[in-house]
Amino acid sequence: CGGELLDPAQGLPEEAYLKHVTAEKPEAELKITFEKGEIAAVNGEPFADKVAAIQKIEEIGAAYAIGRDCNVGDTIIGIKGRVGFEAAAPKLIIEAHRLLEKSTLSKWQQYWKDQVSNWYGMFLHESQYLEPVMPDIEAMLTSSQRNVNGTAILKLRPYGFETVGVDSADDLQKSKLGEYGEMQHGWTSEDAKGFIKVLSTPLRVYYGIHPDEKR
Repeated sequence: CGGELLDPAQGLPEEAYLKHVTAEKPEAELKITFEKGEIAAVNGEPFADKVAAIQKIEEIGAAYAIGRDCNVGDTIIGIKGRVGFEAAAPKLIIEAHRLLEKSTLSKWQQYWKDQVSNWYGMFLHESQYLEPVMPDIEAMLTSSQRNVNGTAILKLRPYGFETVGVDSADDLQKSKLGEYGEMQHGWTSEDAKGFIKVLSTPLRVYYGIHPDEKR
């Protein structure tokens, strides 16, 4: 597949892939349970061995030929390269974990975890594992996962999948203060007006001094 990989306008031919659709059912539900961000169970089956859990997810996902893709990356010397791969388990685990994080992390926990993890991945890819900052980043990432507990639900189909939802005691959507787009219980309309006024203070200051820039 050298020619296809070197030509960014081409995809990979079917014969480039080792795994093909063998599943008997057109769709299947996959439930991945996490404890502190790590896989604890697959479809309700507990796994103390994390590698075995990954292998189980790979077995399930590979039957639907999930995980086919091409990735364009940057090398340490600055050359871009494209590689083809098929990795059902990583694709499914990453999306399931991301779905659970969206419900269990605060806005800024999620933002900074994503920023820091990108740096960590870049350093690791460029053989900087022994850089002293790495254990510091690992400590932050580990801490960020303390409430990433629960089950992410995915629906599998040939060559793809979709995220369905999460079941978690740490789901921040379950707050009694209000329901998104429906109703709030923690403040009044007058409180909201005051909040809007306070929140807009920096903009009112700026445009008060630069009225010609108002939009």
